[in-house]
Parts: sequence; C-alpha cells; structure tokens
Amino acid sequence: MSEPRARRITEIVGAVVRQALADRGATRVALLDDAGPEADLAARMLGDVLGADRVVRVAADASEVESVLHLAPWLDAVRAGEEARRLKARTLVDAVAANPANKTALLLGGELPPEPLLPLGDLWASEVPQLGGGWSAPDEVTRIAGLAGGIDALDAVLRAWTEGRDPGALDRLSPEAAEAVRRALDVGRASRMNHRIVPKIGTRTLGADLFE
Repeated sequence: MSEPRARRITEIVGAVVRQALADRGATRVALLDDAGPEADLAARMLGDVLGADRVVRVAADASEVESVLHLAPWLDAVRAGEEARRLKARTLVDAVAANPANKTALLLGGELPPEPLLPLGDLWASEVPQLGGGWSAPDEVTRIAGLAGGIDALDAVLRAWTEGRDPGALDRLSPEAAEAVRRALDVGRASRMNHRIVPKIGTRTLGADLFE
C-alpha cells in the first residue's frame, strides 16, 4: 500500500474516532487487545492521531480468563479471553470501547461484536499486512480463506460482490467455498443491519450501507 493511501486511511480513522469520542463525551478509546496484528495496527493508528495516552489497550490475564470460565464454563479459552477484555473495556471510565476486527472477519464471522467502534471495520483482511504485520480472523473465516485459495483470493471476490455489486462474484469460488461464504453471510446478516461506527474507506461500508 502506498504511503499516501496509508496516511489517508489513518486520517479517516482518526477523524471518525475523534467524532465518536466527542459525541459520547469521552476522551479515550478502550481497544480490545488480543495481541493480534489488527490490535497492533489499530493501536498504532489511533496513537498517531489521538496520542498514545488516549488509547488504552485492554488485555486479559490468565486469572481474568479463568473468572469468565468459572461463570461460563461452556466457553473455550479464546472466547473467554475475548469476553474478559470486553467487560474491562465496557467498564473503563471515560472511554469508548473499540474492537479492531478487520472487514473480512466482520463480514463472515457471524454476529458483529457489540463494541460501538470498529476502527478497522472497512479494511479487508488482505489490506492489513500492507499496513504492517499479518492478518487474523476467527477460525471459520480462516478455513473459508483456505477453501478460496487464500485471503487475497477471498477478499477479491468479496470486494467484487460488495463494492462492485456483482451478484455473480461468489460463483468464481469453488462450489464448496462459495457455499461456505453464503452460509457465513446468512449467519451474520441480521446483526449487520444494526449500525456500528466504522470509518468509511471503501465504497460500501459494513454496518453503514452494506445491507445485502
């Protein structure tokens, strides 16, 4: 990704986040931090535009994860960690909770996360490495990317389907991959009708105008 585009993305994210903070009378962002590449990228972007002291990276230690598992023993450790971070972020004073998930993960990962702010929600997973680091997504999304021939191939089809509004784009995938994508889209469709705050970078933005 070119430096001017990277700078422009950071500016867009910063402008939207600053407005979200102002609208809520808050001064800080409570960023859920799973130590993944998206969390690192979001923290760096937000730190650049807000100042590092206004970005709180909310992690969860082993004891906090264990506390969640005690309350909800049916969860696995990954989900318990996510819920522990979520609870801490939501209860942080003077802060807006933010989830750093990328657009591919949000589109195919089922229910949207409840955090009101999704700073990377209009960045495809394949764009995240272009801004530094790798990419991550729930296991099912990673599996679908494998079926599609890689994250670049999957995102190219999803981009054509959403931004190009090409209803036949999914048919470029193998039948197995196309069916997996359609099932994933169906599972999360209802939650995508409920808006989250997503900086608009592409032509169609998840939760803002993507009501397929």
